[in-house]
Amino acid sequence: MEKFDNIIARLREQQNAPKRQQVPANTDERYEPGVIEYTRTRCVDLDESTLGKNRLVAHNKSDPMSSPYHILRAKVLQQMRRNKWTTLGITAPTPEAGKSLTACNLAVSIAMQSSQTVLLVDMDLRKPTVAKYFGLAPEVGIHDYISGNAEIEDILIHPNLERLVLLPGTKPILNSSEEISSARVADLVQELKYRYQARYVIFDLPPILVSDDVLVFLPYIDCSLMVIEDGRNTREEIEDAIECIGSNPLLGTVLNKCEQTRNTYGYYYGQKES
Repeated sequence: MEKFDNIIARLREQQNAPKRQQVPANTDERYEPGVIEYTRTRCVDLDESTLGKNRLVAHNKSDPMSSPYHILRAKVLQQMRRNKWTTLGITAPTPEAGKSLTACNLAVSIAMQSSQTVLLVDMDLRKPTVAKYFGLAPEVGIHDYISGNAEIEDILIHPNLERLVLLPGTKPILNSSEEISSARVADLVQELKYRYQARYVIFDLPPILVSDDVLVFLPYIDCSLMVIEDGRNTREEIEDAIECIGSNPLLGTVLNKCEQTRNTYGYYYGQKES
């Protein structure tokens, strides 16, 4: 794993940097099982065979590939609860690293715990894919909200996975960085973050090196997670991606498609906090 030793070193160096004030999670703010009702959110049934075909496996405890996502969940939630963070963005240096699949499976895994709900937002405005992983083809998406043609309640979808809600995208937005920097998107993030105190919000973000979308969006959220593709992402790409994140809190990296372990869906490496 020598090609990734620089990642580990860089992340470990940050452990000695000044950290944000850490506070314990307020468990009184968590939802209790059985009290969640979806009155306006559209509820849909998912096709199990489609989920398996799309490698969305975190809900299936009998699938051995679900275990790495539960391990990742534990590590991510440990840091987020410690800092009382509720919003997480998932990105990658370049396309095809598997960041959207990681975002979907992590969101499902967190939602399986009875102490919190999860909202998964497709913020990859240029190439929205979250709905496809769940086998859905919604008629309205986040671009309709950004353009003022729909309200959030009209877009939200509750699949038949308890405590999970999706805010999908449908059509690509070419001028995505301009839209992300708009007041409407900033207000959206604040609304999603503070409307429900017992909710984690996960944003599937674009690759960080292909546009400035992630750089514009990171100040809106608490922390991020980076997915790295084994055998494809170079040392320079990883260093550039970490440099772009800068002082924004980076929980760690996920090594995806690693042929040297049986964990083909990724491994959580380390943490970087600021």
